[in-house]
Amino acid sequence: FKNVVLATRGVNAFPQGTARSLYMTYPGYARVMDDLSQTVVGLIGNVLQAKDIKGDISKRQLDDQFEMVQECNDILFERITTNLDVKAGLRRNPHQVLEAQVDVMSSSSPMETATLAQAQDTPKAGSWNRTSGIPQRSIVSARLFTAKNIVRPQMQFKEPVDNSAQNPFVPRLKEKPNSLKPLALLPEYDDAGNIQSYLHPYEFELMKFGPQKEQLQSQKPVLPELMANTELMLVDSVEKLHQALEELREAPQIAIDVEHHSYRTFMGITCLVQMSTRSKDYIFDTLILRDEMHVLNLVLTDPKKLKILHGADLDVEWLQRDLSLYIVNMFDTHRAAKALNMARLSLAFLLKHYLDLDVDKSLQLADWRMRPLPQQLVDYARQDTHFLIYVYERMTNDLLQQQAEPGLLNNVYLQSTEVCKKRYSKPHIGPESHLDLVRKTKRSFDNRQLYALRGIFEWRDATARLEDESYGYVLPNHMMLQIAESLPREMQGILACCNPIPPLVRQHLHMLHQIVLKARDQPLVKPVLEARSSTQASLPPSSKDFSSKLYCPHDFSHQEEARDDLPTLLKRGSSGKLQLPKEEDLLKENVVIAKPTMALFAKRETPSQADQLRWAHIRKESQALRMPYKRYVAILPLMEQLKQDQIERERSEQLKRRLCPAAPAPEQNIKLEEVGNKPDEDEYALPLREQLKRKHQSKSDTDQQPTTSKRSRKDENSQPAVKKEAPVKNEAIAVVENPAESDDDVVMEVPIDRQPADHVKPPPNQSKRQKRKQQQFQQQRFKAKNRANHPQSSLHPVVMPKSAGNGNFDYKNVDFRQFKGGAQRARGTEIKQQMRGKNRPNNRNNKQFNKLFTFSQVRKEGRK
Repeated sequence: FKNVVLATRGVNAFPQGTARSLYMTYPGYARVMDDLSQTVVGLIGNVLQAKDIKGDISKRQLDDQFEMVQECNDILFERITTNLDVKAGLRRNPHQVLEAQVDVMSSSSPMETATLAQAQDTPKAGSWNRTSGIPQRSIVSARLFTAKNIVRPQMQFKEPVDNSAQNPFVPRLKEKPNSLKPLALLPEYDDAGNIQSYLHPYEFELMKFGPQKEQLQSQKPVLPELMANTELMLVDSVEKLHQALEELREAPQIAIDVEHHSYRTFMGITCLVQMSTRSKDYIFDTLILRDEMHVLNLVLTDPKKLKILHGADLDVEWLQRDLSLYIVNMFDTHRAAKALNMARLSLAFLLKHYLDLDVDKSLQLADWRMRPLPQQLVDYARQDTHFLIYVYERMTNDLLQQQAEPGLLNNVYLQSTEVCKKRYSKPHIGPESHLDLVRKTKRSFDNRQLYALRGIFEWRDATARLEDESYGYVLPNHMMLQIAESLPREMQGILACCNPIPPLVRQHLHMLHQIVLKARDQPLVKPVLEARSSTQASLPPSSKDFSSKLYCPHDFSHQEEARDDLPTLLKRGSSGKLQLPKEEDLLKENVVIAKPTMALFAKRETPSQADQLRWAHIRKESQALRMPYKRYVAILPLMEQLKQDQIERERSEQLKRRLCPAAPAPEQNIKLEEVGNKPDEDEYALPLREQLKRKHQSKSDTDQQPTTSKRSRKDENSQPAVKKEAPVKNEAIAVVENPAESDDDVVMEVPIDRQPADHVKPPPNQSKRQKRKQQQFQQQRFKAKNRANHPQSSLHPVVMPKSAGNGNFDYKNVDFRQFKGGAQRARGTEIKQQMRGKNRPNNRNNKQFNKLFTFSQVRKEGRK
C-alpha cells in the first residue's frame, strides 16, 4: 500500500496543464516522458493478459486504453468481492441455481395437467360449460431456471457488439464454401444514398437450389434409440469442433435447433446449437466458439445434405447474426404440419402425434448463459433434435399420400427455401414507433402524455443500445405507459410507477424527471380521435383454408388456449397407450330403457288444465291469423275499384276542359261576319287537311307561281304547312281537330291580315347588316307560340250545334262563358329551324303558322 501511495504522489508531482505543455517543448524532457509512458503501458498490458483481458493496449488509442483499464478494474473488484464473500461464508456456491415457478402459456398441455384431469371425478353431461378447477387455457407451470452473478458473455467477445442504429448489419462471413458464385457483400442503398442492408451471400445458390430425388420419394422411418442409449458430444473447444465437423460431413440428414437469450442483451445472443444425426447428438457451446463456428458452413451450405429444423424463421437470422452460418437445403417441419392441416403446429404436438411422447416444456424460461450447463438443460436441449429426423420421415410419407394435392412436398421445400433467404436486420424505431404501444393498450393520451411517452421511448432505446440491455430490462412497457399517463411532478412519483424499480431507471432518474417536466410545460391541446375505419381496414389477411374439410369455425384446437384434456371414451393404460373400450361395455350402453333418463323429453299421460287452456288459446290465435298472401288476395278487389275511380275522375276533368261541350248551350244572338263566299255545310264537315288539299289544288291550276318554301316543316303538333300567294292580303285559315279523335269536325274561318310579298323581300341595294336586322325583326314578329296546351287550341274538338233549317251556323247556342275572358291570344308551337347559318333561304317564310285566333269579328245580332 505504501508503494501505491508513493507512486501516486510521484505522478501528481509531474507538471500538468499548460506547464506540461511548456516542459514538453524541451527534447530531453519529452524523450524521458515517452520512455516512461511506454514502460507503464507495457506493465499494464502484462497485467491485462494475466487477467484474461483480450486486446493489445499498446495499439489502442488513449480513450480505448482507459476503457480497458476500467474493465480490468471492474473484473478485479468483482473477483475480490466474490472471494471475500466465499471466505466469510456468505457465498458457498458461486454457481448456485435459482428456480422459480411461473405460469406461462404453452402450446401443448404437460403431463401434469393430463394427470390432474384424470384424477378429477367423472364429469357429467354439460360439464364443458361449467367452471371447474382445471384452467380453461392450456397453462403450465414453467420454471425460471437461472443462476446468480452470471458474467455477461458479450464482455468476452473478441469483436464488440455494434448496437447503433446508424450502421446496418454487416455479414461477417470470410469464406464461402459450396458456392456457385464467389463471395461478394453487395450493399443496398436507400433513397438518400445511405447503405440500408447487404444482400444474402448465398442468395444465388438458394435460387438455383432444387431438392434431391431421394428427398421427394417415400422414406422408411427408423425409430431412434432412447437418449440414454445415444452418444452425446459437448463441443466447447476448437479440437472438438473439427472432430464434430468431420463426423457431420458423413451424415446425409442433420437435425438442428438453437437456444437463444435476449433479456440481458439488446440484439440477443445465441447460446447453444444442437445437432443430431441418426446415431449421435451434438451440443455446441457458441459462447466460447462464437468466432470459430463458421467452419460448419461446409455442412450447412451443402445442397446434398438435408437440414431439418422446426420453425426456423428466427433460427436462420440468429445463426447469421452471431455465428455467420447459412443454410441451403432445409426441411421445416412447421411448414409441413401447416400443409397437412394438423390441429397444432408445435414440436411437442408432433412428438406426441408420431411418437406418443410427452415433452416437458417447463424449462422454456431457462437462462442459457449458465456455465457449466446443468444436466436438466442438457437433456432439455437434446430432446428438440433427437427425434426430429424420424418426424421428418413420417411427415414426408404423409405429404406424399395426399392425393388431392400431389405437390405438397415440393411446396414445403419451396417455403423452407424462402425461409433460408431471410436476412437479419437491426431493430429500428421511427418517429411514431411509440404510438404502436398506445394503439395496443387502447388508451386515450393527450398531447402532453404523448410528448412524455415519445421522450421516454427514445431515452429507453438509446440507453438499451448503449448499455447492451433489452427494452424489458431497461424499462418495461407497462411501467413506461404508467409514467407517461400519470406525469408525476416529483422524482419519487416516477419511482412509485415502477415496481420493482429497474436499476437503470434509478441510475437515470434525473434525466427521466426532466423529460416529464418538459412534457408538463407543453400547452394542452384537445386530442383528435382516430377514425375506427382505419384500424379495421388494416386487418391482416386470413390464413385459414376455408376449402379444407377439417375447417370448422367453432374448432379452437389450432389455437394455443384450446384444451386437449377434456374427458373422452378413450382411456390410457399404465404404459400411456390408448385402450379401446371393451365390447361388454358397449353392449351395456346400447340397452333400450323404458323411460327417458332426462325429464326434458318426458310427457305426462293426462294433460293438466293449464296445458289445455294454453293449447286452446294457441288454436284460437292460429285461426285468427291471416297469412301475408291471403291478405294480398283479399285487398286486390279494393285496389281495382280505386283504380277505376281514378280513371273516371280524370276523364270527367278532361271533359270539363273542352272548349265547347257537346250539349246544346243557351241561345244568344251572335253572328260571325262573313268573309268572302260561304262554303257549303258539307265542305266544312271535312277535315282541315282535306279542305287544304282541295283549295290548293284549285289554286295550282290557275296560278303556277312556286311557293316560297320548297320543303314543308312540321311542328311538334304535326300541323301541315299552308301555301300562300304573294298579292293576297286576306286569307282564311281553317281550324280543325285531328279527324282520328272526333267525327264531328267543324271548321271556322278567321281572316288574318298578311303583308304582300313585295314588302317581305328586302330591296337588293340594302347592306348585309340591314338585311340581318330586317330578318331578325320578321322573326320576332312571326314568332310561333305553343298552341297545344291552351284551352282555345285548334287541336281540341269544336262541336257546333246543328242548324235549324237554313244550314248556317247558329251562334245562339254557343256558351261564350267558357272562353274565360273572351278573345285571347293563342299559344302557338315554335317550329325549330332545320337550317342554321347566314345563308338560310326563306327563313322568314318558314314561320307561317304563327296565327292569332281572335273573335274580334264576332258580334251579336242587331249590332251593326
